[in-house]
Amino acid sequence: MMPLLGIERSLTWLTHSQSHGIIQIFGWAGLFVMGLAYHVVPRIFNRPIQYPVPQQLSMWLVISGLLARFTGQTLDMLPIAGLLMAAGGILLFIAMVVFGWTLYGVIRYSASKSGPAEIWLVVGVIWAVFSGMIHLAITSRMAMQGAPLGHPPWNEALIYVAIFGFIMSFIFGISAKAIRGFLLLKPMHERMNRLSLVMVQLGLVVVIVGRFGELGQVVAPVGLILTSVGAGLFTVALRVLEPASKSVYRIPVGYKRYGLYIRLGFYWLLIGCVMLILIALDETGLTNIIAAQVSLPVIHVLTLGFVTNLIFGAASRFIPIFEGADIRYPHLMNAALVFLTISVVIRLVFGFSISEIGERALGVSGVSGFIGIILFAIMIFQVMTQSARDAYTMRVAAIGRVKLEMKRATPLVKS
Repeated sequence: MMPLLGIERSLTWLTHSQSHGIIQIFGWAGLFVMGLAYHVVPRIFNRPIQYPVPQQLSMWLVISGLLARFTGQTLDMLPIAGLLMAAGGILLFIAMVVFGWTLYGVIRYSASKSGPAEIWLVVGVIWAVFSGMIHLAITSRMAMQGAPLGHPPWNEALIYVAIFGFIMSFIFGISAKAIRGFLLLKPMHERMNRLSLVMVQLGLVVVIVGRFGELGQVVAPVGLILTSVGAGLFTVALRVLEPASKSVYRIPVGYKRYGLYIRLGFYWLLIGCVMLILIALDETGLTNIIAAQVSLPVIHVLTLGFVTNLIFGAASRFIPIFEGADIRYPHLMNAALVFLTISVVIRLVFGFSISEIGERALGVSGVSGFIGIILFAIMIFQVMTQSARDAYTMRVAAIGRVKLEMKRATPLVKS
């Protein structure tokens, strides 16, 4: 919206955009993944979390770190701006260490660590800590140099490590376990899943080496290609875009169309991976297909298109189960899907060049995505109420009474 309000794409726009990206990755997607991981990982590894205090501690550390980073970066004229950015990096890094150490306490004593879901979750823990370390390096450099912007090569490495390494690894792990069961997917292609795992890890390492070593225009793009191909292979291995293997009746809990969100998210992932490959080829000089990025449409395809759709879909299914509650207003989720899709499509179409029409379109994209998130938030907060829990209890009890009456009415057949 800032260009529509007459604010030029100057330093103010850049500092807010960069802070927005960090909050989107670690605050929006990161906190959701952390909360879901705290709930799901102990069940997948069949080991409880011994100490509950670190869970809330890591949450407040993330929130405090992001607020400090945002304040220090966007109000860069403050005398304590550098101190705030350094504090933001330290707090976020500690949060990732607490998060990783808590889950490590679950994983280290588990008998099963080699399944298709478990390995993704293990590497997700590792990349979570490493992404916090990279963020600390960036904010420390900003503080020492008095720079309002993160060093671009380092910042790019952080974005891809956090998205593909931290967030996507957890999404892939939970998809390989829980989402497969909920959607009744066909058995995974195990070899393709392992190949995907190796390619994503190798690609991220190459990206880090290329960007932090500033090794020219070849090394990091090769890493992006490996990472993108690996993420695309996981979609094929998961078989999430194929029809379900069978149908089964369950007592309906949560949003019934959650599968649409999840499948749409994986379609966006494939589109984002193709875009990232083309961008990497352009950087190496082999092709000249995609114009210079202005509003980072590929990042929004991955974060809004893939990650946010997966969050919406998984949350609308998992949280009502965790809470034992009903979703009262499913039409809000229907509308959120429309607004979110409009936002991603507009950002993709108009995100590569600056024009008067493009500026207006990007403003519409921002508003549309914001409305979608508001509708999702209303649904989630409504689920976490006592009235929603009571409604679910009454509905399940009514179903139980009907089944009991049907059983009583059925005559016994003597053999």
